[in-house]
Amino acid sequence: LTPDQAVKKTLAVAATIPQMTVLGIAGPGDPLANPERTFETFRQLSAKAPDIKLCVSTNGLSLPEHVEELARHNIDHVTITINCVDPDVGARIYPWIFWQNRRIHGREAAAILIGQQQKGLEMLVARGILVKVNSVLIPGVNDEHLKEVSRIVKAKGAFLHNVMPLIAEAKHGTFYGVMG
Repeated sequence: LTPDQAVKKTLAVAATIPQMTVLGIAGPGDPLANPERTFETFRQLSAKAPDIKLCVSTNGLSLPEHVEELARHNIDHVTITINCVDPDVGARIYPWIFWQNRRIHGREAAAILIGQQQKGLEMLVARGILVKVNSVLIPGVNDEHLKEVSRIVKAKGAFLHNVMPLIAEAKHGTFYGVMG
């Protein structure tokens, strides 16, 4: 949806469901990969529906560069998907990232992503923004490692760590789904 379409739809839904109190932007893709559209949607909603709390879900790669703008829009909470805190584990989860106009692979990619996620988490908590962490449990890859993820994100101030199962079907286009 365009920002105008998203706002129109949100206002229509809120008119029929008065108990709707939160609106989250979670994709498709990472909302912070297209910050102009995401923040335009937040700007319009803040003006037209100030009683609705706003939140965003992100993989965290570009989170640190957007924390100030998130705070300016009174984003109530942010969900960061953090599947690991060890680049060796991350290299098995993320085949590549697109960072600073280039594709980076393997351990280097995972180290950058993890660093950005942790920095963003710390910055959000420092500004009083609630942070929920989602992790996908990938059997044989990060299942035992998630204990360490939980310990670290809790120590850094995340208010909730949610662990969910991997759903890996080829039709979703995910790495594990496509690779079987």
